[in-house]
This record gives sequence, structure tokens and C-alpha cells, in this order.
Amino acid sequence: MKFFWVKKITLTDGVILLGLILMVIGLGMKIREAKTVTEENRYVSVEKKPETMIVSVNINTATAVELESLPAIGPVTAQKIIEYRNSRGVYQKIEDIMNVSGIGEKTYEKIKENIRI
Repeated sequence: MKFFWVKKITLTDGVILLGLILMVIGLGMKIREAKTVTEENRYVSVEKKPETMIVSVNINTATAVELESLPAIGPVTAQKIIEYRNSRGVYQKIEDIMNVSGIGEKTYEKIKENIRI
């Protein structure tokens, strides 16, 4: 029979072993916590609803970014609004925005509560 020689565990070895055990336990707790947060967030959705966004934009001074905050106005339409304003002068009434190419009655109805002179 052969006997294997077993090294005595010193205090340093014990501290290292205890540290490793605590690290593994801590890692397990972090993984469980992350899994719980992920499961909770799986059912959360974020929606952009027009009725929750109350924005009032002055169409005579607004930048493209400010105009894009309006419902149904994207970067192209925002640029058209600015170009119209620069070429023809300031808007006299909010209905004048319907003179911009791409803004009809439907779009106007969506934005009229959020624009001002």
C-alpha cells in the first residue's frame, strides 16, 4: 500500500481557502440578484405616448431638435419647417405651418396643441 503525503494546512492556507469560499458565495449572490432584476425588468416596457408629452414649441424660434420633439415631426420635416421660415419670414399664425410641404391637416391636428407663435 502506498500512502500519500498530505500537507498540513497552515493559517495562511486557511485564510486563502476562506477567502475563496467567500468569493464564490458572493459571486453566487450577485448572479442570483442579477437574475431577479432581469426577470423583473422583462415585464417592464417603455412607451412614448403623445398624451404624456406636453411640449410647447415656438415655431418661429425653434431648432430642428425642438421641432422633432413634436408628434409626427421627424428630422426631414423639421428642416422643411426651418427652411420655410428662413425663406418666407416668420409664421404669422400657427395654421401657416400647413403651408410647409409634408404637413397637412392630419399632421396639423396632431401638433396644433403643442405649437405657438
